[in-house]
Order: sequence, then C-alpha cells, then structure tokens
Amino acid sequence: MNAGLGGAPDPHEFEFTLIGPGYGESALVHLGEGAWMIVDSCVDSKGEPRPLRYLEQIGVDPAKSVRLVVATHWHDDHIRGMEEVVARCGRARFCCSAALRRKEFLVAAGTVEGRRQSQLGSGVREMHGVFSRLGRSSQPLWALADRRVHRQRTAEVWALSPDDSTFERFLQSLASLTPESGQAKRRLSEPSPNEVSVVLWLGGSDVVVLLGADLGRAGWRRILEGKARPAGKASAYKVPHHGSAGADEPAVWRKLLVPAPMAVVAPWTRGGRVLPTEKDVRRILGYTMHAYATAPPRSGGRWKGIREVERTLRESDALVHTDTESVGIVRLRRSMGGDGSWNVELFGSAIRLADAAAA
Repeated sequence: MNAGLGGAPDPHEFEFTLIGPGYGESALVHLGEGAWMIVDSCVDSKGEPRPLRYLEQIGVDPAKSVRLVVATHWHDDHIRGMEEVVARCGRARFCCSAALRRKEFLVAAGTVEGRRQSQLGSGVREMHGVFSRLGRSSQPLWALADRRVHRQRTAEVWALSPDDSTFERFLQSLASLTPESGQAKRRLSEPSPNEVSVVLWLGGSDVVVLLGADLGRAGWRRILEGKARPAGKASAYKVPHHGSAGADEPAVWRKLLVPAPMAVVAPWTRGGRVLPTEKDVRRILGYTMHAYATAPPRSGGRWKGIREVERTLRESDALVHTDTESVGIVRLRRSMGGDGSWNVELFGSAIRLADAAAA
C-alpha cells in the first residue's frame, strides 16, 4: 500500500479516479462492495499499466476485485497496456465497441500483427493482443448504445454509444488502415472522428457518473436524441477528448449533467499539438468551477509551474498530495446515500483547472 494514496474506499463508497501521465489516460471506478471497473489503460516509464499499479498501491488485488474492463476505443493514448490488464484481471469481463467485432477490423488487426507494418505501440496491435488472449472461451461484451454492460446490487453500467448508424462510416474508414502492396511501411491511420468511442453511464444509489471517452460532437448529439438511455443526471463527468472543442456539445451539460458538476480531464500533447487549449480551459470553466486536470495544460513546451499554485490549491476544496512521480491522479469519492457531495483528492501533477488557468 502506498501511504500517499491511502487505502481502498469503504465498501459503501463510490470512487471515480482519472489517471493521466501526460500522454494517455485511464479511469477507475469503485462500484461498491469491493468491485471495480477499469476504463482504458496507460503505462508508466517501465511499461507497467498504471490502473493496475494504482489498485495495488491502495491495497486492492486486481485479479480478485476488477469485474469489468472497458476499452473505449483503440487509439494509443487509451489502449497501452490493455492486454496485460485483461490478462491480470482474471474475474473481469472485457468490453469494447461493437464496431470492433466486424470482420474488416479483425482482418486489419491480424495484418498488423502478422506483418508488423505499424510502429511499436499501435493501438490496433494492442487490440489484436487482447482478442488473441481472450480466444474463443471468453467473448467480449460488445458495447452498443443504450446497452447495459454490467449490473450488481450497488451499481449498473450502461454504454451510451456507439449507435448502429456509426458502423458504416467506421467500416469505410478501415480502407486506409493497411498500406497497399508496394507502399512504404507507415503508421496506421486512425479513423476520425472518434465516432465509435464507448461512452459509459454509471448509475448507483444516488450517484451518476458519465465517462465521455473521446466521442465527438456528432456522437453526443445522437446520444441526446436517444430515448432509451437511463434516467438521471451525472454529478461527475470525464470530459471527452481531453477537453477539445470538437467533443463539446453544450446540451450535454444541460441535459445529462447536474449544474456545476465535478469535471475531470486528462491533458494530451503530441507533435506540438496540445489539449486542452487555453480557450478550451476557459470554456470548461464556464460550465463548472469544479474542474480538475491530471496535469497543468502545457504552454510553450513547459509545464506551468505546479509549485506556484500549490498554496492556492491547499486553500481550495481539494486535498493535495505531493508525489515525486510525473503521473497525475484526480480522485473523487463519496458515500452511497450520503449528502451528495464528492471529496476531491489530487496527487502528483494533478491540479484544479481554475488555478492552472491563472498560473
């Protein structure tokens, strides 16, 4: 057990934790009664899946306690280490987008594994490894809009996406996945936008949590048009696609979330591109001041100074823990049937978004 992270939540306590090491993200949810869900995976500098390490640090055995593992989509920053997560969580069902069961995707994945045509770390190769490990004995749970993927006494988990109308567009995008004969080896193209991402809705007792994956604006509009999604509004929200404008649908904040919900985001940077941008941060703060990030948004190639805002953070509504690792963790906990308030803890590089904007 890690003294800084403390111990596991009480059996009658919900936990929603987002981990983001800078490139990549993973979420963990305690569903009550010692049962956990892992959503996506990222790895540390040694290649160890961070969600597994987090559970072990708080004294939880992933092999015994994880009931559901979800891959929201197969982009690198959400899938690294997923094969090991599935291997070590022996009691868990694996869930992913129903779009990935299509023959065209599996053929593309098999081609990548067989010919090594993608660069190391391809999300397609990771998914192929997961499917190969599952084999025929343990079929995945295929996520579709408005389908319940897990149920226990204290909580239910529903997929809100993708819907059937996205499949054809996804299949059309697969044509660019593998190089034609005679073409140079290259990194696999990634279908865009993230229309087949799996958005998750967790409902239990008086708690609703909405995990937005990387779903784009068009996908959110299809969710809002749906009639079969669970009732209620979420008090905690994993902001989709690292806070980017392309994933923001204002009606989601009005119709699916309580006013000023807890919002968490994992920043992303690659090839000089950074999310969320300063404009994105201002937009998120316009919806809620209860917003937190696993790391300060980047500016000019440097992290905005954490030390400068620590004093302010310690005066805010979040409990801050100093951690020597670069990983950032935002942890929300609340009792089932309690007063309705979330307790917030920040570890490592995690920060209150308002303080990051002011730094």
